[in-house]
Amino acid sequence: MKVEDVLKEDFVIENLQASTKEEALTIMSNILLSKGYVKESFPEAILSRERHYPSGLPMEGHKIAIPHTDAEHVIKSVILFARLSQPLEFYSMGDPNEKIQVSLISMFALAEKKDIGKMLEVLINAYSNNDVLDAILKAPSAKEIFDILCRSVGSTMSEE
Repeated sequence: MKVEDVLKEDFVIENLQASTKEEALTIMSNILLSKGYVKESFPEAILSRERHYPSGLPMEGHKIAIPHTDAEHVIKSVILFARLSQPLEFYSMGDPNEKIQVSLISMFALAEKKDIGKMLEVLINAYSNNDVLDAILKAPSAKEIFDILCRSVGSTMSEE
């Protein structure tokens, strides 16, 4: 799988407004549903997985969440990326009791179960660079966010 197969410019939201993580995940899930990338079961599956397996990355600097769910809820693979208008409270992937303030969400929907672990690894590696996250937070448009993502995630995948 190549990043250009799942990262698409029209799947970048530059200013997602939500008051809770559940609202943000629901909005994002419904976008994927309305565009035909996921099944009707996806929105509830993503919320359920988030309750049991939190997706906030406990990194230094800027915080990002990487929510996803099982391939059985996906029709076509894609990444939906959102920069939040205000940080939202998520629980840490590493410690489900640790609360973190997330400013970015990278929701992925993968149709092949075998791709999920690899995608998590690739995204975590790319997002571990605080300069990348800083650039995304300062980017003036969704197009610029997309370009930064392509450079950072694409270079990570090509190294594999």
